[in-house]
Amino acid sequence: MNVYLAGPFFKSEQIALLEKLEIILFNKGLNVFSPRKYKSEFPFGSYQWQYQNFVTDVNAIQYSDIIFAVYNDQDPGTMWEVGYAWSLKKPIIIFNSKEKVVNLMIAQSSHAYLDSFDKVIQYDFNKLPRILYYGDVT
Repeated sequence: MNVYLAGPFFKSEQIALLEKLEIILFNKGLNVFSPRKYKSEFPFGSYQWQYQNFVTDVNAIQYSDIIFAVYNDQDPGTMWEVGYAWSLKKPIIIFNSKEKVVNLMIAQSSHAYLDSFDKVIQYDFNKLPRILYYGDVT
């Protein structure tokens, strides 16, 4: 199963969280595409760099079977990826170990909501059970 791992990777704690999730998902036998690992040959921030990263990520979302999105820190890029994946009718797994309130658009577009690493480890990615979010929304 191909998984697109969406999440911010601008701070060391964000990178550490993604690295941990990459290992967990890989150990579950999943083929994980993590945008943080993709390295463009163009200068950071240049138009070419932006375009290449955008196209690469969009193609990876289209190719994926599911989207696994980190809600921690509510990154705008991650939220765009979730919306795009939803429009493609991809199952979206939301991981949130930090935020106490979730945006209603994210809550309603998620197929499963996981709030701990243990729940990710226990989740059956072959059966993809539905796990709804019942907390507070904005």
